[in-house]
Amino acid sequence: MKIETTRGNLLDAVLFTSRIISSKPTNYILNGIMLDADKALKIHSTDLETNIEKNIKVNVLEKGKIVVPSKIFINILKNFPEAKVVLELNKETNQLRITCQKAVFTLNLFPLQEFPNFPEIKKDNVFEIPINKFKSLIDKIQRSISADEGRIILTGVLCSIGKNKITMISTDSYRLSYIQEEIEFENGSHSVVIPGKTLDNILKLGTENQPLEINIEPNQVSFGIKDEDGQETLITSRLLSGKFPEYSQLLPKNIQHNIVLEKEKILEVVKRISSISHENLPIKMKAGSGKIVVSMDIKEVGSASEEFEVAYGEEEIDIAFNPHFLVDGINTIEGKNLILSIEETLKPVLLKPDGRENFFYLLMPIRIS
Repeated sequence: MKIETTRGNLLDAVLFTSRIISSKPTNYILNGIMLDADKALKIHSTDLETNIEKNIKVNVLEKGKIVVPSKIFINILKNFPEAKVVLELNKETNQLRITCQKAVFTLNLFPLQEFPNFPEIKKDNVFEIPINKFKSLIDKIQRSISADEGRIILTGVLCSIGKNKITMISTDSYRLSYIQEEIEFENGSHSVVIPGKTLDNILKLGTENQPLEINIEPNQVSFGIKDEDGQETLITSRLLSGKFPEYSQLLPKNIQHNIVLEKEKILEVVKRISSISHENLPIKMKAGSGKIVVSMDIKEVGSASEEFEVAYGEEEIDIAFNPHFLVDGINTIEGKNLILSIEETLKPVLLKPDGRENFFYLLMPIRIS
């Protein structure tokens, strides 16, 4: 194998593919990245659950395939100047010669035969969605994805496709995010749970305004996109198994109060009041008589409160939230105003955009004495 390319072109691609490499892999070979030079350079990494394959244009002088240790290879590239880089395999020693200007490195390689193959993709249920549109869907629901590996199903996102709609739902059992958008898909109905870390990789795709091809199979999902040069990036992931919570049971059945709030105003106040604490202690909201009072009282530290006018004159409501979760919910709302829909002070509350029905953020209140 021998290729010529630029330092930036190669480094950007390797950094992206290396995102899924575990800090404590189950097998040393998973510390490696495969470089496959043919018509272009194919870069492949895996943690056995997720695979990334990124193709980039390079000058291929000699075809070949190798596996390089990712961390050392990345460190070398990071310290090169922005210039031409040449990679050349010495078949006799099974070492990679890396040159950039007058710098020369010789790198020992991993056994090629031990590196896992990229999974086979069977295009059973395929649809396309503009990458920017799909990124916006992920952005709406990613804050509610759980990081608790003890409940693995909650570390994923329920993705339902059918009747020309895509619905995505995430929850960590304290809050829940729901978004639905129209797509072109008429191949039945499908519901799968996609790992949140896989969707996070989609957010890091730099390609803009290109169609993202999504393919759903019985045990895996794949995402494919081509850049301006026609080079494809493929991400495959195993699906999470298990029963996702029945979110419909959490939705308020008899909403008693709808309070319209100016998004930026409530966001500023909540951030300001919660600055008195470095912990996620409850932030209180009291609504009534045309105003809302936001407050926090910490025995060891002190207290803070601020009030502002709202168009609400019904019975007085006292409710409290985790301030971090509340700020996350407010930040997901688009538009000038949001609606706070309350059934009872200890039942789940809805935050939703004023005038839009395709998104909501459900938040559990905190009991206060």
